[in-house]
Amino acid sequence: MNTTTSNKISPATNAPRVPVERYAGNPVISASDLPFAAQCCFNSGAIRVGDEIVMALNVWDAQWVPRFVIARSKDGIDFEIGSKTFAEIPDEYPYAGRKDGIFDTRITTLEGWHYITYNVSSSLGGRIRLTRTKDFEDFEDMGFITGIDHRNCVIFPEKVDGSYLRLERPNGEGKTGGDIYLSRSPDLIHWGQTELVLEKGTRYWESCKLGPGAPPVKTEAGWLCIYHACREHMNGIMYNVGAMLLDLEDPSKVIGKLRDCLMWPTEDYEMIGNVTQVVFPTAAIADVEKDELLLYYGAADSCLGRATISLSTLIKECLKDGPCLPGQS
Repeated sequence: MNTTTSNKISPATNAPRVPVERYAGNPVISASDLPFAAQCCFNSGAIRVGDEIVMALNVWDAQWVPRFVIARSKDGIDFEIGSKTFAEIPDEYPYAGRKDGIFDTRITTLEGWHYITYNVSSSLGGRIRLTRTKDFEDFEDMGFITGIDHRNCVIFPEKVDGSYLRLERPNGEGKTGGDIYLSRSPDLIHWGQTELVLEKGTRYWESCKLGPGAPPVKTEAGWLCIYHACREHMNGIMYNVGAMLLDLEDPSKVIGKLRDCLMWPTEDYEMIGNVTQVVFPTAAIADVEKDELLLYYGAADSCLGRATISLSTLIKECLKDGPCLPGQS
């Protein structure tokens, strides 16, 4: 019988906070599951469509060439994985020839379309590109939607006050960047009215840099946002998972935020891989009837994990801690 593993002790308080139940069969998808030779798969967006979980699988093939393929599952565990690539590295300078190329997909369902954002690498800085589909068979490339040196981007699943919204993280290390912002758009292509949402460094486990993880989930209490948060140590950077609630009417306002990290690397497949010590959330799927938040996350840039959390407990604990803004203990 499968059992589950959980984060039993909070590194910040030495007391249980929000239990996270990792799937006992993790990694739920690894390179050996793919229908073609590959080095790894990681950091892949996923959504529920009808009775399926559909994933935009982020793969590096046997030659370390990046590919995006579609994976489908009835139970969210056993995936049928395609081999057709639905996005290509742009063939113009400065993107052409980049071996890291394209990566980090996220999916948002909005107004009858499934929108997929992803990063396109460049020696001059990465940019976010957008594609959309209605059936995950045919795809429409919508081009770049950020300027140079943007690393993460997730789109809200509905308009707020007449505007499309996204959370984004301009790239940057150390003191030069690594914070989460909110931007607005009339058409999903042109973006502006950018406001700071969450600054790194409110807690030690998120002192290095932050980035939006899964697209926001609308709840009665607020927009639930799962994000990645990093701390730097003598052997590199550890990627953790945080959670916050944003105001429903003004999502630039944090109304609740966990002081402790929700997840941190503990398992071998999270600690050891192409990039060590990484849990990187890219999908959060809510089931109110089950009181469950299903997370998919990249593990050590090598495979994909699955975990579940009590939705009501997570919301309650975010609100209990309050905004947890800079200068607050």
